[in-house]
Amino acid sequence: MGFKKIRCPEEVFKLLKAFWDKNKDKKKLESWYAANTITNSFQKPSYMVSIEDTELEGGGSNLYNQIADAARNTIQEWTGQELRSTSIYGIRIYTEGAILTPHVDRLPLISSAIVNVDQDLDEP
Repeated sequence: MGFKKIRCPEEVFKLLKAFWDKNKDKKKLESWYAANTITNSFQKPSYMVSIEDTELEGGGSNLYNQIADAARNTIQEWTGQELRSTSIYGIRIYTEGAILTPHVDRLPLISSAIVNVDQDLDEP
């Protein structure tokens, strides 16, 4: 079907959750290009806590590499391909009413993963 829903590998989740817990109050407004059709950011803003931001506690290339290395095996197993990491954005925060539309990522993004790190739900 083009996607697979699984539990995040424990080592990846621990890295992301620890970074999130230290930096969740330091989110930055995301700037999307004017013709963006991937989100409805013109109505509902999204925010980013970038793992590459060296101004954030624990952020930077070391964390990036740890997450990339820990996630690679799971994605390679799913795709049956040997992969190399090209980008890891960080933790994106969508506000209530935000939409992320189905889309095709630009090259060189061939396979990707979304990890739900923290979520406040109005219902179970």
